[in-house]
Amino acid sequence: MGGQVRSGGPLAGASVLLSTKNLWSSATLDDSGRATLRVPAGEYSGWLFSTVTGANGSHARGLALLSFQNTRVDQDRTVTLDGRGLRQVRAEVPQTAARLVSRLDVAQEYGDSSVSTVLMPDDTYDSIWALPSARQDGAGFTFGARFRLEQPALTLATGSRVFDEIMTRRGVTPLPAGTHRLEAVYGGGGSAGELAAAGVRGRAVVVRRSDDLTPLEQASAAAEAGARLVVIVHDGVGRLLPTPDGIVDPGAAPLSMATLDADQGAGLLAAVRRGGETLTVTSNPTTDYLYDVVRHWSGGVPADPTWRERRHDLVPVDVSFRNYRPGDAYEFRSDEQGFSGVWVPLPAPAQGRRTDWLSADIPWQDYAGIFGEMSQRLQEFTTYRRGTTGQVSWFGPVQRPRMGPLGSLPVRYGDTMWLPVPGWGDSGSGHIGDSHGNFGVKNLMTLYQGDRELDQGNIEKLLPSGLAPQRLPYRLVVDNDRGKWASPYSRHTLTEWNFTSQETGTETTLPLIQLDYGVRTDPAGRADRNGHLIVTASHLPGVTGTVKKPSVELSYDDGATWRRAALDRHGDGWRTVLRAPKRATFVTVRVTARDDDGNSVSQTLVRAFGLR
Repeated sequence: MGGQVRSGGPLAGASVLLSTKNLWSSATLDDSGRATLRVPAGEYSGWLFSTVTGANGSHARGLALLSFQNTRVDQDRTVTLDGRGLRQVRAEVPQTAARLVSRLDVAQEYGDSSVSTVLMPDDTYDSIWALPSARQDGAGFTFGARFRLEQPALTLATGSRVFDEIMTRRGVTPLPAGTHRLEAVYGGGGSAGELAAAGVRGRAVVVRRSDDLTPLEQASAAAEAGARLVVIVHDGVGRLLPTPDGIVDPGAAPLSMATLDADQGAGLLAAVRRGGETLTVTSNPTTDYLYDVVRHWSGGVPADPTWRERRHDLVPVDVSFRNYRPGDAYEFRSDEQGFSGVWVPLPAPAQGRRTDWLSADIPWQDYAGIFGEMSQRLQEFTTYRRGTTGQVSWFGPVQRPRMGPLGSLPVRYGDTMWLPVPGWGDSGSGHIGDSHGNFGVKNLMTLYQGDRELDQGNIEKLLPSGLAPQRLPYRLVVDNDRGKWASPYSRHTLTEWNFTSQETGTETTLPLIQLDYGVRTDPAGRADRNGHLIVTASHLPGVTGTVKKPSVELSYDDGATWRRAALDRHGDGWRTVLRAPKRATFVTVRVTARDDDGNSVSQTLVRAFGLR
């Protein structure tokens, strides 16, 4: 079977994937854009991803998918993929939004088998493209795309042009919110001497990419010289990354900065060299909204793979970041619709709030973290139905050991237990959190059978084996301490599970009782002195039985004295009213719960949350 591709982009070296039931082959295109594969007779589908010319000019870089479906090969056959027919894949959303993440998905099913590819271009690409193909119902072919689009940190325009697909970075002290008109001056290669000669103080400075200085170094020099904004113009192919890792790097730039590709920036460079140019800059110091949207088509690539998301078709999700202090965090949201999740950590505030608009009826899973402190994720995928709203909260109290599906479920199989107990789940129910990258934290886990110690470790998981086959009592003790971790809350937590277990022929979830907490706090983690605390005790998925009413004790002096809390039923949990003394600043919590099979949990959380 032979094939050729025609396109305006540099296709030589791209790999084409050819698939049929229980068989796939690949070959690399030569300089003429051709590849030859020898395959058995059958019905084949194929696709390739290639770099092509992007949306913003001859120096722009785009990622393209070219595919064909269900071609019968019973003799020598040539398939031509004409790249001149490529169409841009885009999502249009109700508010002005800059593209932050894009992804192409393609899959082919053959009865009970399938072949799929998920590809996310790096940040130097400005667009993604696909070659339309005739729809074939029942062909088993699926094409799709995923985008994250967010409120722009900066928008740039002159009197004659609005600049698209810029890459931006907020400054340590960003431009104030709103629209600014800044006189623009030319700063050469962005060295200290050139900037001093240009007189950039209080102005926007436009510089060309430098072989000697990184964009961040150019930004630092511009900040030292008193500029309010630096715009760096690329002289190569693709978008210019403002930082070494593009959008992934945490932290702000020395001052607000933007980069332009060579095609967009050439005219601006010429204008500022002539003098008298003014930039209109709109600044959004915080991201107040973003869009996570995904769309898939069955049977082929549509003639127009651009779709419009309407406000009433999307689900608004209120997302709050509630760390006890401001700082840099990261987050991402992965989707699952027959394709494996591909994700990268994206910058987020450790304290802040925004509205995310999501495609409805898509399973989503959220992740967040603070570098060097903690990593959090929702325990399972959440599907938001059209017409509903959602709420997600990160980093707030009450932080404690928590388990759940998707890799953190304690199980037994045969004579072995798998005991993952991440110690720092946050913000109520549904989150699993660990001290990822935080090496000074104590996460001591010890498993006993009766009084005999079986296993111990400090990495938030155990894998004991060689266990006795008969049904025996076990005790799992998890001792977490923040050590030098600066957060004032959940300074020390101690959790003890008592349960029985025996040898099993199938993987069986262990009957460890889960404890969740709900308390309304301010952004600094402080509750009202007469507020409510809700405690929910439940079984893990797959465990049957009934968990009884828990016992809750509260201390306002770090555990020196305790008060038994009166509880009333509240949904799936139990609610009590805080009655904090005037001088109390923290609430320490102790909870005990049992089920009707005799399994129990006891958990003490020192300084679980603060008081205002």
